[in-house]
Amino acid sequence: MLLFKILIAPVLIGLVSLAGRKWGPGIAGWLLGLPLNSAPILVFLVLQEGREFASAAAVGSLLGIIAWAAFGLIYALSCPRVSWWVSMLAGWAGYGVMAWLVSHVHLGVGWSFVLVVAALITILLLFPRPAQSDLVLPRRRYELWLRMITATIMVVALTGAAKALGPQRSGILAAFPNYTTILAVFSHQQSAASAVKVLRGVTMGLYTTTVFCTILAICLLHMKAFPSFALALGSAGLVQAGSLVFVRRGA
Repeated sequence: MLLFKILIAPVLIGLVSLAGRKWGPGIAGWLLGLPLNSAPILVFLVLQEGREFASAAAVGSLLGIIAWAAFGLIYALSCPRVSWWVSMLAGWAGYGVMAWLVSHVHLGVGWSFVLVVAALITILLLFPRPAQSDLVLPRRRYELWLRMITATIMVVALTGAAKALGPQRSGILAAFPNYTTILAVFSHQQSAASAVKVLRGVTMGLYTTTVFCTILAICLLHMKAFPSFALALGSAGLVQAGSLVFVRRGA
């Protein structure tokens, strides 16, 4: 299992980074709206703690999407004015505050879904527009490897802390924007406009993870793990395909 954790994270962030080089930062961010972070972590939780624990964690991940989107909004508002590390710390602080708030929310899956969708709509309306012209710096040769190593460290640390936190808090932590942080920081080092495009793409793609967590939380209580994940991923894929129309307009 540890080997799988070590392998899956760099592969995912590597593929997203390469997609960003080919199709632009907006598309790379949109791809991060897929449950690339929460799905592997929830798989590990099923294997380690069982389906009921993972179902409760999926509800936590669903609510944690609000904190994830809050990170993106705060980073996007900060990055045209301050450096990447200040933007990152501000975004993490926003995530932490929002994660603490949603950790005290105890709603059923249906109402949690409604709350998250309403929050995403509001945050997208508040999102800044990227600058039309911005200085773009050349990429460093070792950048892709650094992204992959950072992603591995984050995933191993997050899954290792899950049991001590309990299902809801570990689910919220599964929505920690680790891949988003990596992509935003490296894009910010290219230009602030690139970072804003990445984060807006991520936020638009979060409807996909919202559907994934909702379906998975329900199915794990009534079905075995494999068909639950298959149904959740299939439903999420349909939403992701539909959202591509809107993302390409802004890309």
